[in-house]
Amino acid sequence: MNVINVFKGVKGRVIMQSKKMVITVPAKATAYFKKGSGDLGILLLHGFTGTPAEMRYIAEKLNNAGATVYVPRYPGHGTSLVEMANTSADHWFTAAREALFELKSQCREVYIAGLSMGGIFAILLAEEFDIKKIALMSVPCTLKEKTIYVTPLVGRFKKIIWIPNKTKGVCDEQARKEHICYDDGIPVIQSWQLFKTIKKAMQVLPDVAAQSLIIQSKNDNVIPKHSAEYIYQHLGSEHKHLIWLTKSDHAITVDYEKDEVAHHCIDFFLKQ
Repeated sequence: MNVINVFKGVKGRVIMQSKKMVITVPAKATAYFKKGSGDLGILLLHGFTGTPAEMRYIAEKLNNAGATVYVPRYPGHGTSLVEMANTSADHWFTAAREALFELKSQCREVYIAGLSMGGIFAILLAEEFDIKKIALMSVPCTLKEKTIYVTPLVGRFKKIIWIPNKTKGVCDEQARKEHICYDDGIPVIQSWQLFKTIKKAMQVLPDVAAQSLIIQSKNDNVIPKHSAEYIYQHLGSEHKHLIWLTKSDHAITVDYEKDEVAHHCIDFFLKQ
């Protein structure tokens, strides 16, 4: 999810420009499924404007440890911002739910890991389907930008605000070059829908009993700094663990500490 400072353009500095729609999904950004050696399945959910590529490394590590893994791709992600602007949060969450059903049909037990918006979906799915374990990585408790409140109005006139995101939420320069996400703009109405979905997830936190692993970097420049602590304090789970990273930005699954993230996920999902 890369929404930091994207609405500065609402005040007049963003120049709208035409963009060529790209509908071919890069190979690394396609959905990823791989059968494991046991009966455990782990659903991994990517973030807003991201793709399955940002969950691929963690998924491969979990699969090597024995889990069946599935990383679905939401509608409008990995293709073009124009296409994304014609989808909605309901479409994305429906894709996540359907992926959960598919994995449940093949595995005796299913856990969920989510990055950013994917973690928001994990919270909602855990509350709805009584998932026993969830890993929440770089999950926001709200959006930082106060200009989010004007997006319903702005969305009547602009579908997309074209503004570059130079860091892509990644500190590691090589990983940043390889990170597949929309880095040239933000769909306006969809950002408002994301905001409302986050709010809904925060409201159900006390009803989530799943064992929870919460990971956030102190260097995360995308979401509010207190997000992990807020989620930890309000989760209804009796078994929850909060881990802070220090070298990564928002996309911790691909950044400097991705191996540490993978290690914590393997230990949490398969050894505890």
